[in-house]
Amino acid sequence: MSIKIRNQKPAVLYQDPFDVLPNINADKSLTDYQDKLADHIKTRYIDPMYVPINGNQPVVIEDNTGGATKQIDKDTLFNGVLHLWTNPTLDVNLQDQINEIYRQGIQYHSQNDWYFEEQLGVEALTRMKLPVPSQKAGKIIKYSASVDVIPTAKAFLAQPDAMNAINWFANIAAYTHDRPFNNYLLMTVQTADVFNDVKQQVKNYVQAWQTRQPINKDVNKLLADFDKIDLTDELSAGLFLPNGGGVAQAEQDALSFTRIIMYVISQYEKNTTNPGVLTIQPSNLQQVYMPENIIILNLENYAHATPSDIKNDWDVFEKALNAKKNLRFISNKKLMTAKAVNRSMGSGYKSSSADYKGKGVERAKAQPFSGKPIPAKRMLAMMKRVIESQVTKQVTQNTYKSQTISYMRPNRRKPDDINLPGKLVTTKYRPDIHVYLDTSGSISETQYRDAVTNLIMLTKRINCNLYITSFSHYVSQTALLKTKDRSTSQIYQQFLRVPKVTGGTDFEQVWRKIDILDEFNKKNNYSRQINFIITDFGYSLSRGHRWSREQASLKHTYYAPMSMDPQGWNHLLRWAKDFRDQMIKAGDHSVRKRMLL
Repeated sequence: MSIKIRNQKPAVLYQDPFDVLPNINADKSLTDYQDKLADHIKTRYIDPMYVPINGNQPVVIEDNTGGATKQIDKDTLFNGVLHLWTNPTLDVNLQDQINEIYRQGIQYHSQNDWYFEEQLGVEALTRMKLPVPSQKAGKIIKYSASVDVIPTAKAFLAQPDAMNAINWFANIAAYTHDRPFNNYLLMTVQTADVFNDVKQQVKNYVQAWQTRQPINKDVNKLLADFDKIDLTDELSAGLFLPNGGGVAQAEQDALSFTRIIMYVISQYEKNTTNPGVLTIQPSNLQQVYMPENIIILNLENYAHATPSDIKNDWDVFEKALNAKKNLRFISNKKLMTAKAVNRSMGSGYKSSSADYKGKGVERAKAQPFSGKPIPAKRMLAMMKRVIESQVTKQVTQNTYKSQTISYMRPNRRKPDDINLPGKLVTTKYRPDIHVYLDTSGSISETQYRDAVTNLIMLTKRINCNLYITSFSHYVSQTALLKTKDRSTSQIYQQFLRVPKVTGGTDFEQVWRKIDILDEFNKKNNYSRQINFIITDFGYSLSRGHRWSREQASLKHTYYAPMSMDPQGWNHLLRWAKDFRDQMIKAGDHSVRKRMLL
């Protein structure tokens, strides 16, 4: 990619920390509402990129990729940004292109691998002369609650001016960036009383409207739930908006719950006589316009909290987000808070935000992919090496014999000679092997046959049983194949009985299954599993996907090509490279090491 910019005055996007939200009446028609949103995005984040140094000449932004010059005007840039926010899958090339435009065009900017919609956080960090969080080898930068969050909360509470607001935003954005989910709108209220005042403003607005136009009874129930939230003794409140929030048509309609809440908050932010009592931290710019969740932070309580209090508070929200993502369990008729979701789930899905002390995830080296098909023997050797590198103390289907010399056991040839050691043979275990076989519509019968042939060869080499699941956008029932000490024909007959699902491709269903199985195994003191996903890599991640370094679907999952057919290798390679880039963008920096090709 080659972006060139001429005659542009470097832009500052986060100019006023006390005026971030678009102020659009909740009764506006859907068309008028969407037009106003578009105007606000253009005014705040597109137009500043086209302010010229020389007023007599226009700003020129060009993409010279591949030798072909294409001009990127305001409408093209706006449409690209909107495509990133509304397209359900992640477009890495478009992300990189827009990131490069803003990298060159923003006045306060440091090199980073954040998403475009998170660049205001980078701008705030650079403006405050703070380093951007990094997990690169030799340059691990991680923000902490004790050093970075609590002191800036105190400073902002003591002096609620613009610079302290930006400093607070920079530090809280950096602290939360390592977490696997960022699909929320972040809001800070100075005290619990400020939030009570916001709730009163909501009631006043609703009462005024009820005399002119009745508000839907389901919306009224949600507003009543909102009024019950109490921040007096809480660090935060994490809210899951109904219907998925502002991305859903129902929540973009006039007088929806999301429209009413966002309008009142924007009015409060804009019209308060005390700037700083309520601020919006645009740590995800998309969520400013289309929020799915809202986190409301109590600044006063943050200033007096301990680091463990703050960590635990974010753990609660992440745990609830995991439950929401994995179990698709949120009511559209009741406003759910993070704590309520976790109570409903009991012990629920374990939080993924463990404190990784001293160890950062190193970005995988730019390891090239093989330009030609990998021989089956080499592929099997790589898989075998992965399997044999891991051991477990729990009993599994994957056993092997270990032989050691011991004087505690008599020598078989001369049992009376105590100076001769004997041999001690013990049974040891490696984690169970679980193979997820891609059987979506893009997989040909030839590819499927190649994959099955390779798996049969693998089972003969390692001589152990394995679990196998086929997947498309569905996941089949798991089958345990009793392949240990079986002949090739017997193993093949078992493969024929494996249920085979067809359809589209959805890796996230597989990752979800891996994580749920891993959680079950931990609770019951069973061994973890080694997971292999056999695929053609034809998959685009959803935009909201973020990786946590402790997920089994990241740590213990490896990817192998479906087929070694020379005719389709270049095509598979292109998909594999796109898949690698998407995974890195979503936070899996070590994915290349786990791609066996």
